[in-house]
Amino acid sequence: MRAALLLAAFALLSFTVQAEPDAAARAQELEQLRSQIQTLQQQLANNRKKKSRAEQQLQKVEKQIGRSARELRRIDRELRAQRSQLADLRATEKAQVLKLQRQRENLAREARAAYAMGRQQQVKLLLNQERPSAIGRMLVYFGYFSQARAERISAIHSMMDALHETETAIQQQTARLTELRSSQQLVVQQLEEKQQARKQVLASISRELQSQGGELQQLRSDAQQLQALLASLQELLADIPANSGQQQPFGSLKGKLGWPTRGRLTTRFGSRRGSSGLTWQGVIISAPEGGKVHAVAQGRVAFADWLRGFGLLLIIDHGDGYMSLYGHNQALYKEVGEWVDTDEVVATLGASGGQSRSGLYFELRHKGRPVNPLRWCTGKPAALS
Repeated sequence: MRAALLLAAFALLSFTVQAEPDAAARAQELEQLRSQIQTLQQQLANNRKKKSRAEQQLQKVEKQIGRSARELRRIDRELRAQRSQLADLRATEKAQVLKLQRQRENLAREARAAYAMGRQQQVKLLLNQERPSAIGRMLVYFGYFSQARAERISAIHSMMDALHETETAIQQQTARLTELRSSQQLVVQQLEEKQQARKQVLASISRELQSQGGELQQLRSDAQQLQALLASLQELLADIPANSGQQQPFGSLKGKLGWPTRGRLTTRFGSRRGSSGLTWQGVIISAPEGGKVHAVAQGRVAFADWLRGFGLLLIIDHGDGYMSLYGHNQALYKEVGEWVDTDEVVATLGASGGQSRSGLYFELRHKGRPVNPLRWCTGKPAALS
């Protein structure tokens, strides 16, 4: 999380501030912002010290899973690109072979015709011409034929060289694909090992909660921690100008947003969280691990890190006090300070944060207060259960 906050500091401090007549006033504002970020960083550092050893292990292993999932996605993307290039090379090779074959056939026909005519036939043709001008033309024609054969032979040599280069490129591409597949298998194996380690950590946390009777206390603590984080981010982002390229304010999109992922809604906004007495401030969309998570609208990433109770969490600031939250992800694909577009893939579905089932925790907030996603998103990802 320290790395994410440092990225946030650099990203926020690098925003384009609206022109102020007084340069000294701008410098003072930036210094205040820097101080606020340092304070928030210190608060989060203090909170980290209070974590149990099992929670620290959970955070570590889930962030490792996220990195492995990102690497696997990168390898898969590169594999697709390499396969496409290999297909193009093989198509080029096929066209070159056909062209070379036609050139060889043409040259063979010319060679047979030249052999049939022979040198003596050429002499007879010249002697049979009655006019000197006709003899000259015949000599020129013979020269053209010889030059054409020489050029065709040269073209065949060039084609053979090009074909050899293509074959070499295909061999290199095939070797690269083999290497990538090996890397892919290694990352998958590492991912499976980390998933197994995660199960052991979750069992340890479950034993801790049962022995301490602390499940309700942890739920409340998680909710308070998120509320404090959002309040701090809201304060830090208050003076940051909105993206000038944004087409329409987020508030005008009520009832028009798409859902961030496809799946089954398994919690209702405002419903009770078991017997805890707490209520859901967002919704959970249950779906298989590894599915795509999309940004519901354009905005800037304000937070991208692991947070207890929410796992790998992404928060997007949409301006005018609106934020969208995406929790329990397997991997995050955006960094703090990056702009994202509507429907852009920002993460993959997971079960981070100690969840037993994969799914996306999705919240919408306005000025720190949760709002019902069902009133903002059009339709439903699937029927409520």
